[in-house]
Amino acid sequence: MVVAKIPTSLPLSSSILLRKWTRKCTKILISAPNFLVFSYLDFLDSVFCVVYKYLDLLMEGEASPCYCRSKNKSDEDQEIGISETLHGRPNKLKEMIDLIQFVEKLLNINKVFEAGYGDFKEKKKVGIHRLGNRWSDCGCDSCTSWMKVDDPKLHVVVKEASSKAMREDSKENGNTNSSENVIFIHGILSSSSFWTKTLFPKLYESEKCDNYNMFAVDLLGHGKSPKPRDNLYTLKDHVEWIEKSVVSEFGLNSFHLVAHSMGSIIALALAAKHSKSVKSITLVAPPYFPSKDGVEFTVINSLTPKRLWPPEAFLSSVMTWYEHLSRSVCFILCRNHRTWESLIKRLTGARDVNFLFMDMLKITHHSGWHTTHNVLYRGVKHMDKNLDILMKLRKKVHVFMGTRDKSVPPDCGNQMKNKFPEVEVNNISDADHRSVVFNRENVFAQDLFQIWENSTSY
Repeated sequence: MVVAKIPTSLPLSSSILLRKWTRKCTKILISAPNFLVFSYLDFLDSVFCVVYKYLDLLMEGEASPCYCRSKNKSDEDQEIGISETLHGRPNKLKEMIDLIQFVEKLLNINKVFEAGYGDFKEKKKVGIHRLGNRWSDCGCDSCTSWMKVDDPKLHVVVKEASSKAMREDSKENGNTNSSENVIFIHGILSSSSFWTKTLFPKLYESEKCDNYNMFAVDLLGHGKSPKPRDNLYTLKDHVEWIEKSVVSEFGLNSFHLVAHSMGSIIALALAAKHSKSVKSITLVAPPYFPSKDGVEFTVINSLTPKRLWPPEAFLSSVMTWYEHLSRSVCFILCRNHRTWESLIKRLTGARDVNFLFMDMLKITHHSGWHTTHNVLYRGVKHMDKNLDILMKLRKKVHVFMGTRDKSVPPDCGNQMKNKFPEVEVNNISDADHRSVVFNRENVFAQDLFQIWENSTSY
């Protein structure tokens, strides 16, 4: 035995060796059920790949494309902004691809529809992408209202500067447009409510707020904003829609940016593109990872690894690693969000359901799946380039990180500062991914006013 080889005169070394051996055994015991469960989910996702192909053919006359078979990335994908994690997510049961082909041949799906449902198929094909609504998505008025507009734009909550304050500042400074503009960007599975329900009321309480035009935007595919089905929700797409719906729509020649979580990636891309117009960038809980080859897989394994516990981590694993199982979850929850809202109200007796819960349900699988992979995972690799542009122009970047953040590694802010010393990092003790804003809105509001005022005078 290994223990017998250790000299009896070194009890400390023996104790250390024993602890290492115990930890290794514990890790193996924990990884065993993890391997079994996720291997089963690999198999189940392959089965649902066939199931959804059949259902899509039945409901729409055309199967929706998926990433099960397209394992190799292309140069075109790189140019468009498609994440490697869409094509190259490791599957322990890759041989199940053969099973998928076997099941398709057994069911003879295509021949069945060509023989008996030809007319039905052609009718269903008409306008699928134009309407942008899949049969497994919600079709309520709130979720589809954007389809009735010829030129849809993002939903934006606007708080305009006080006209009185503007007139007074204009007289003092001789400026006809002295108000400042601030764009607020939320994170994944959220909406403008993240800011309007929490921070905005505290900002309104201050007289300083009268000098600011504030724009809280629902990102593409989130909240009340459009959820087009023919969009891949890349970082470029999100930036262009914000430009179209906010910057150009309201004629913003200069602005500040405030962003949370994944929204920080979009904010940096927008700031770098409009580097001459942006005055300050405030990032809250940004998922920063130094850019390098394969960083997308570093991010997915760091932020949403395959874990069974705690339950929210397991759900995140399912939603980000399994394309068809996550679609099933969206079908149950998001498609029936009105039912869930009504049920919760009846059970709790509350007049309104918590906006954080409802925001998670107001997405489509297509928008949530692609935004997660093409922005959260792939977008990280563009952060260094965008920060480099901003640092060269001496733009002010402020970071707020919670020391108990379990969604994003708390050292992300420090890593950013190590590479870009000009970035100002504020580590908020005992704050997590959301409470870095929630429960401290007054303090954060004052911090923002100070940042905006200093950058304006800079």
